Order: sequence, then structure tokens, then C-alpha cells
Amino acid sequence: MLSSPETNRSGQIAGLILILQFALMWTAFFILSAAINWPVSLDDPASIALPRMLEQAQPIMTGYGCYLMVGLLLLPATAALNARLGLSRAVAGFTIALATFSAMAKSIGITRWLFVMPDLAQAYTADGADQAAISHIFEALNAYAGGIGEILGVGLISGVWTICIAVSVFRAPGAFAKFVGGFAMVTGLGLIATIPAGFGVDLGPVLTLSGIAWQFSLFALAIWSFTTPRSA
Repeated sequence: MLSSPETNRSGQIAGLILILQFALMWTAFFILSAAINWPVSLDDPASIALPRMLEQAQPIMTGYGCYLMVGLLLLPATAALNARLGLSRAVAGFTIALATFSAMAKSIGITRWLFVMPDLAQAYTADGADQAAISHIFEALNAYAGGIGEILGVGLISGVWTICIAVSVFRAPGAFAKFVGGFAMVTGLGLIATIPAGFGVDLGPVLTLSGIAWQFSLFALAIWSFTTPRSA
């Protein structure tokens, strides 16, 4: 087991990474919402989304680049949290595996906007383009990559990861740990509850609200990890 100074250092690292992740998420949100009315625009057809890719290329690349970093930062944050919480090798290995699969699934969903959609947009707006065929490719790609990112990356894997971490935090001493752990458990369940949206079920604002609540639970986790020392 790590000594108390090493453990507390890991907690500070975890807190800093989660705060950075929180800042990047809101940066991505404000850039993309201003440029393309994200996330509502995710349901737009090819006839709207693809020409807009060219019109708003720079903010889309910047916003989705920040969003990609948000997903990837969960992995180093998990490694630091595992050390801060003193988790067993089995539990720590499980949370690392979840963070890895979550980052991979989210990356598949996000990178379609960075690497594939710009080429589709160029093809769609070219003279003599077969726009109907390109629209079918657009819809298929959104269903595939978006499904992996949203159903697996966000809903299932991140939801289970959050609950695992939340249970460990809830068991830590102190009222703040109980609050953070309980809040995170609720938001983890909220993420899992969004899975039907990936299969076409209209959940209204639940998808957006669950994501916002989850981000604030991670921010609360960051504050707890950074400010609360662990006894030796």
C-alpha cells in the first residue's frame, strides 16, 4: 500500500486531471453550441450537417478536439484515483479497464467528426455529387460510431465506472466523501439510464441533463480528491 504522502500526491494529481477535464468539457460545449447548436445538431440530416462542416470547420475541429481530450483524460485520472483510494489490485484493474474501453468507445464516436465527416462534406458539396448516396453513408456512420460512443462509451461503460469509483469514495471517512460518493452514484445511474436513447427512444432533456450532472459529479470528485488527505 502507498504511504500517506504518496497517496495524497496521487489524489492531487487526480484532482488536477479531473478539473482539466471539466474545463475542457465546458470549452467544447460552448464552442460547439455557439457554432453548430450542439448537441441538438447531432440529429441534423446530411443536407444540413455536411455543408455546415465546411462553414464552421475551425470551431468544429477545436470543439471536438477538446471533447476528445475529455474522453482520453479519464484514463490517467482513473490511475491516480485508484492510488488515492487505495483500491485492491482487482478493483483497480477493473476501473482501469473500464476507463480504457470508455476512452476507446468515445474516441470512435468523436473522431468521426474530426477525420471522416470533413471528407464527406467535401464530397457532398462537390459538383455532380451523388448526395443521396453520401447521405446514406452519413446516416450509417452516425448510427455506427455514434452508437458506440453514446451507448457504450457514455451510457454503459462510463456509468459503471462512475458507480465503482463512487462506492469507493462513499466508503471513505467524512461527510464530504459521503456527499460526493452519493452524488456520483446517482449520476452514474443517470448515464446508464440514457442507453435507450442510443436505440432511438426519445428521452427528451434527460440525455443532456445526465451529462451535465455527471460532469459536476466529476468536479466534486476532483475537489474531494485534491483537498482531502488520506490517513496513512
